Amino acid sequence: MKKNYTALLVICNVLLLITIFVLFSFFNRSESNIVYVDNVTLFNGFNMSKDLGKINNEKITKQKKKLDSLYTIYSIFKEQKNTEKATALENQLRSEDQELRKINEYFSNEMSQQVWNRLNQYIKEYGEANQYKIILGTQGNGNIMFAQDGVDITTTVLEYANTKYEGN
Repeated sequence: MKKNYTALLVICNVLLLITIFVLFSFFNRSESNIVYVDNVTLFNGFNMSKDLGKINNEKITKQKKKLDSLYTIYSIFKEQKNTEKATALENQLRSEDQELRKINEYFSNEMSQQVWNRLNQYIKEYGEANQYKIILGTQGNGNIMFAQDGVDITTTVLEYANTKYEGN
């Protein structure tokens, strides 16, 4: 009877060790499948964002120069008390200022959305290829207060996205 009890105890201990090992490997593996990226770093470092930003900055700079020139002419007319020409120029200044606002709004909304659509596609591909269960996004404002080394995959995702964007 003592022999059976000892054998049963050994079997229970072995089963307990196997259960602990399985649970440990499950939790350890599931933790490593949860990672995050810094959205701000990813967006700013993405080549598509840089390319579209250059195009937009050229448009904004051109529009600002146009506005500055019109404002200089407007100031001259005001100094000369040429109210007729100054009034006509005021309308053009308003129109050009509104155009500048439209360009800024387009970049902050439409172009940003285009960049995020592309990035989200690349992040999904990257996550599936690396078998991540969850890729969280943070903006550096407290969403993720602490993470172990290796959990922040911003740099590798950025490299992957830029490679895909460049057609490689």
